Amino acid sequence: MKKLIIDRFEGDFAVCETESLEFVNIPKKVLPENAVEGDVITVKIDGDETRERKKRIDGLMNSLFTD
Repeated sequence: MKKLIIDRFEGDFAVCETESLEFVNIPKKVLPENAVEGDVITVKIDGDETRERKKRIDGLMNSLFTD
């Protein structure tokens, strides 16, 4: 699991420091409304939801290209 620290806000972005001391811009609209400078954000992949979405998309694709 990756962690980011909100360093500051600039316009529509939160400037976040990574574990490797680099900075990345994250759109504020994807953060919780109450996020503030100094908050630690964890980033992880939700494997269960990823599999469910893939299964649903595969089903839609199969229905388009069969029959």
